[in-house]
Amino acid sequence: MSGFEFRMPGTIISEAGGIRRLVDDHSLRSAARVLLVTDRTLVDLGLAGRVVEALRRKGVEVFVFDEVETDPSAKTVRQAAAFARANNVDGVVGMGGGSPMDVAKLAALLAASPQPLEDLYGVDRAKGERHPLVLIPTTAGTGSEVTKVAVVTADNQDKSPILAPQLMCDTVILDVELTLGLPRKVTAATGVDAMVHAIEAFTSGVRKNPVSDRLALHAMELLYGSIRTVVEDGEQVEARARMLTGSMLAGLAFANATVGAVHALAYPVGAQFHVSHGGSNAVVLVPVMRHNLPEAAPLYAQIAGAVIPNFENRDEYAAANRLADALEILIAEVGLETRLSALGIKRDDVPQLTEGALRQQRLLSYNIKPLNRGDIDAIFRAAL
Repeated sequence: MSGFEFRMPGTIISEAGGIRRLVDDHSLRSAARVLLVTDRTLVDLGLAGRVVEALRRKGVEVFVFDEVETDPSAKTVRQAAAFARANNVDGVVGMGGGSPMDVAKLAALLAASPQPLEDLYGVDRAKGERHPLVLIPTTAGTGSEVTKVAVVTADNQDKSPILAPQLMCDTVILDVELTLGLPRKVTAATGVDAMVHAIEAFTSGVRKNPVSDRLALHAMELLYGSIRTVVEDGEQVEARARMLTGSMLAGLAFANATVGAVHALAYPVGAQFHVSHGGSNAVVLVPVMRHNLPEAAPLYAQIAGAVIPNFENRDEYAAANRLADALEILIAEVGLETRLSALGIKRDDVPQLTEGALRQQRLLSYNIKPLNRGDIDAIFRAAL
């Protein structure tokens, strides 16, 4: 067995009503002025107010930055960091989906470091330390709470990932009560996003390891077995809890084993056509899987055996195809698009999408089966 390294946050708290634990969380124990990064929707719903109340009970002064948008821009990240510096904060809490959590990660770093945002794009380019950081996901999908990754829409409109060990948070709080009543479309998109994380981690061409494999498979069991339930009835607490745990486990898996071509092709779909990240992943997942079959069939067959009830198939290639078919059916059943054309994308748009995907060379290099320009073009055309 080859050696490997596995990184994760210092503490993961999974508990209904867990945000009350903010008052005794050790990572914020010495903080007196805390930045809460969230979005306007969570403020309007009163969910952000619960975090503010928990912190104020501890005697902490709270400064709320709620201007985070979907697929946050570099401008928003800079504004959040400037707001943190102006208020001299000494701790950061990120609450929401992947966008607020990613902005919180970067604000915690940039508020404590003079390094400009544009110097961070890429792998391990961050310098210095960050402020103490707690992340609280309110969707079951991105896994951002347990990764050292933040994705920013750069000034040139490209999705630009930043990977740095400083972005791994101190504490994660999984509070299922914050996910109850999540809209059907958001539930579906984030749930499929989490499944993509698990699938790509399990079939990664690099850094795959026994820990990430076990986490990815268990994540798929939880997510695949629960997503239809939570889409139909968002108040099902047990199913919501399974989704939240599955998303976190998938996040740990891909944070250590990486994602690949699904994400590489999804990024330009999202950036150029304003499609949610989960929706972008959903529409290219199966075409990328079919491209990967010659190399990934044995791994896809293992996933099929884990998630499809009473599944028996000794032919790995057939089992892999059955998984792809089952996922395509599931994506449609939870209300997401399975064709690019349904998103308003035309054949004439394919060259632009291909160029965007080719700029994601890091992710493409992690894919289990290599892709060239022709492969990418063919996958997009197959997805029309």
